[in-house]
Amino acid sequence: MSASEPQGATATRKRFRLGPGQIAGLVVVVLAIIFIVQNRTEVRVYFFTATVTAPLWLLLTIMAAVGLVVGILLRWRAGKTRRG
Repeated sequence: MSASEPQGATATRKRFRLGPGQIAGLVVVVLAIIFIVQNRTEVRVYFFTATVTAPLWLLLTIMAAVGLVVGILLRWRAGKTRRG
């Protein structure tokens, strides 16, 4: 450790590495983006009594975002129940 480095600076200089779960997550994200970009046709979606006509890429993006939010909330909830 040199005199110019503050104490503990060497402990925070860890090398960034991706774990297997993070790599798998990145692969899924890349595949989802490719899938969304390739599906750009206009589609009609029926939800109960509502009918929506929109580009498929938009609907897929919305559903991916909903899935992301649900996953984050479930992970947050699981962490909260483990702690207390």
